[in-house]
Amino acid sequence: MNKLSGPIPPELGRLQKITSLLLWGNALSGKIPPELSNCSALVVLDLSGNRLSGQNLLAGEIPREIGKLQNLVFLDLYSNRFTGHLPAELANITVLELLDVHNNSFTGPIPPQFGALMNLEQLDLSMNNLTGEMPASFGNFSYLNKLILSRNLLTGPLPKSIQNLQKLTMLDLSNNSFSGPIPPEIGALSSLSISLDLSGNRFVGELPEEMSGLTQLQSLDLSSNGLYGSISVLGALTSLTSLNISFNNFSGAIPVTPFFKTLSSNSYTGNPSLCESYDGHICASDMVRRTTLKTVRTVILVCAVLGSITLLLVVVWILFNRSRRLEGEKATSLSAAGGNDFSYPWTFTPFQKLNFCVDSILECLKDENVIGKGCSGVVYRAEMPNGDIIAVKKLWKTTKEEPIDAFAAEIQILGHIRHRNIVKLLGYCSNKSVKLLLYNYVPNGNLQELLSENRSLDWDTRYKIAVGAAQGLSYLHHDCVPAILHRDVKCNNILLDSKYEAYLADFGLAKLMNSPNYHHAMSRIAEYGYTANITEKSDVYSYGVVLLEILSGRSAIEPMVSDSLHIVEWAKKKMGSYEPAVNILDPKLRGMPDQLVQEMLQTLGIAIFCVNPAPAERPTMKEVVAFLKEVKSPPEEWAKTSQQPLIKPSSQEA
Repeated sequence: MNKLSGPIPPELGRLQKITSLLLWGNALSGKIPPELSNCSALVVLDLSGNRLSGQNLLAGEIPREIGKLQNLVFLDLYSNRFTGHLPAELANITVLELLDVHNNSFTGPIPPQFGALMNLEQLDLSMNNLTGEMPASFGNFSYLNKLILSRNLLTGPLPKSIQNLQKLTMLDLSNNSFSGPIPPEIGALSSLSISLDLSGNRFVGELPEEMSGLTQLQSLDLSSNGLYGSISVLGALTSLTSLNISFNNFSGAIPVTPFFKTLSSNSYTGNPSLCESYDGHICASDMVRRTTLKTVRTVILVCAVLGSITLLLVVVWILFNRSRRLEGEKATSLSAAGGNDFSYPWTFTPFQKLNFCVDSILECLKDENVIGKGCSGVVYRAEMPNGDIIAVKKLWKTTKEEPIDAFAAEIQILGHIRHRNIVKLLGYCSNKSVKLLLYNYVPNGNLQELLSENRSLDWDTRYKIAVGAAQGLSYLHHDCVPAILHRDVKCNNILLDSKYEAYLADFGLAKLMNSPNYHHAMSRIAEYGYTANITEKSDVYSYGVVLLEILSGRSAIEPMVSDSLHIVEWAKKKMGSYEPAVNILDPKLRGMPDQLVQEMLQTLGIAIFCVNPAPAERPTMKEVVAFLKEVKSPPEEWAKTSQQPLIKPSSQEA
């Protein structure tokens, strides 16, 4: 961000080989010059505003000529003052993967031609004044994972073709005027896992039974519609962690699943005919009314069983005391074994359906099951009685204990995160002094172990790990509301499965911790780019350090090396000398074909971009992902654009 002002110069159209044009977060004004369509090699065009202290105020219509940018993959125009219709010519950019124009003033219908954008992965047209119906051609989006059309003036029924969006994880159609019944085809979207938001529309009718197929869905909002009938189908949504069905006309019994038992009345207020029940079918009040009270027979029966009850109470009292004594012995045993207070009662909060209990978890907290220790706590491998294997992180006690409610609120936010490159938080347990976080178990260790074990790790595997970690971090920064800072990005916190898919771990925990270990770690990092003001750009810096480690095979700090420079200083020192930049790469990688070496040097340039001492000059993680994907562009694209690497093989070639 350079705080540029004034219009975008049309002369930029002469840069026919430029691949990325990033003008976000400035104070630009005026229209998009049609001459930009001459930048035929463009892959990323980002003119968005409202980031940091900058704010683009671009206005007018999107030039139809933008549709000529046949290589464009990312088009970001959100938070400006664009008006007019969305040009149908954008449909000509068939390689487009991201189109984000939210928070502008576009009007008119959504062009049905957009259905030709079959490579789209994210489409955000929200917060505009778009009218008309959702085009049936949207059913062509076989790769789409996020569709956001909220806060427009869209009308009509949802197209049946919506069932074709088989990779969709998030669908937000809230605050429009969609009408008619919720189509049964929506139940075919089995990949919906993040959220389904249909609130603030004019949907009517009963919930389709097919909705029971949304078993991965975590958040559902159907509030403020005209829906009626039973909600029993919602009892089948076993992954729900958030539900709002308020202000409809639902009736009948509320399901009696564990999730519904935790709901507050605010989740279904405004539905006066809904009622609590004992069995999920008959309202409790109806059961009372249907009971025929035969007074005499009841009195006789009560008298007959009083003696039996008295005897039973005595037996229960004896058993209860024995159970408490055994439970106390068990807690004492666990406490002695682990040096912790594992006494009861425990609170157990799952974020999805779990088939085990606290006792099974505590049984696994033994020294022989420890698989890692870090700034936030110690991690155990825990095998449950049903065969499930999970990772249990026991957090260190902090110097300043946070209120339980505040901790629970933070964990609730983290528990709703679902992304292919982020370790899934399954739930948490706590008692008066111990906090346990339950995660998916990732079996192949972490990136630090992989790099330090001197394994022969090829470039494609390293690249895959780098992209996966970047995608997970980008999701935390740009797709979570509010944005989540990781605060502790490092190789130890990048876990790997058997196929070397990367998973970010320990996300958000630094905010929850107030331990000396964390303060010490952060103070060391602060010497190399952090300030007291921790932002997304702090995570970007840390990711740049990880990228340098992946490329060089060297740890961030090499205590056994004579110069003992931090890897950022070490890399910059080499680049400032007359050594070829290829000498920064891991020796195991230097003998690879020239094309692969060029990819590594391009990635090295991205790493140096990330560790810029000025936070404002670092890219966002969304941009880092875009840059990394450019690195692996097909050979024909290299030939067509004659693109040079960000870092040349030798400083003498400059």
